Amino acid sequence: MIKNYKLIIWHVIVAVLALVMWSFGDSVSLNPITGLNFNVSAGLAFIFLVSVIALGYVLFPTIRWATSISAIVGLSFLLFFGLTGLNLLAILGFWLFNLYALRNIRNQMLDRFKINPRIALMSGLYAIIVGFFLIISFAAYQSQLAKDIEKTERIPSQVQVFIQQISSQMFGSEIDGTPKEKQDILTQIASDAYSGINNLFKPYFRYAPPILSFALFLTLLGLSWIFAFVAMGIGLFLFWILKKTRVIRVEEIDTKAEVLVV
Repeated sequence: MIKNYKLIIWHVIVAVLALVMWSFGDSVSLNPITGLNFNVSAGLAFIFLVSVIALGYVLFPTIRWATSISAIVGLSFLLFFGLTGLNLLAILGFWLFNLYALRNIRNQMLDRFKINPRIALMSGLYAIIVGFFLIISFAAYQSQLAKDIEKTERIPSQVQVFIQQISSQMFGSEIDGTPKEKQDILTQIASDAYSGINNLFKPYFRYAPPILSFALFLTLLGLSWIFAFVAMGIGLFLFWILKKTRVIRVEEIDTKAEVLVV
């Protein structure tokens, strides 16, 4: 009975963290350009959520747990991003990645005579993180930004502002003239660069949704090791707290092993 209470509490923690993470993710998607800046709240919720899920596979290594957790994360995702076929497909992929993570963690826990939570957590963290990145990439595929680029066949106008800011930092001191003349020159440089980029990529704007989705997935995948190591540290800290508070215990047991006799 006590184990069931612990399992319920763990589900509630996952649900709260998932709702917090997707709520911040939804606000970022509404303003995709300014949302490119790192959102600390969403990032922290994501790292803690990944840690709690991985640690849950250490404590409750069952397919039922992986399925229920995937359902909680998936339903909270649908709550903010809507029920679509692609979103359901993303949740299915997330569930499969979680099953793979569960298998890796369970094997690490069963194949060792001494429990090593660090190795167990790391064996499953990457799969869980990639599963989340898959969901995020599918959401980006359906984002308003991707649809606008496909429809207007132009990159967002904020890119021109960004180019102008970079040009000002790099070449502003080398341009002679009054402040107004410098500003006019920088504006012209940004405008010409913006037009050139649009002309260069115009034939490919029809493929904006899949390109943006795949580019985002690759970018996040390149950062996965950072999330994995930070999540592992948090998971080990949570494991230590659970041991100190006697929520979990590590006990030694006698086991029988088979030997081959010739």
